[in-house]
Amino acid sequence: MARQGCALRESEIQKIVHLLASTDMSLTEIAQRTGCTRGAIAAINRRFQVRLYGGYRTQWSLSESFQPKYALE
Repeated sequence: MARQGCALRESEIQKIVHLLASTDMSLTEIAQRTGCTRGAIAAINRRFQVRLYGGYRTQWSLSESFQPKYALE
């Protein structure tokens, strides 16, 4: 079940950014996998500018300006 109103730890944010940048998973799938809300995933995407949706829900591309800050080890 998704958590609501809880602050995400830095490691959780790193994992979400990594999933956004390196997989074809939808926001909903990432939310289910990480236990967050879809809105939280969308907010992280906007903050780090990982994916560009261009007004579409199912089509996206990686932002050219996205610079991976995190490297999962």
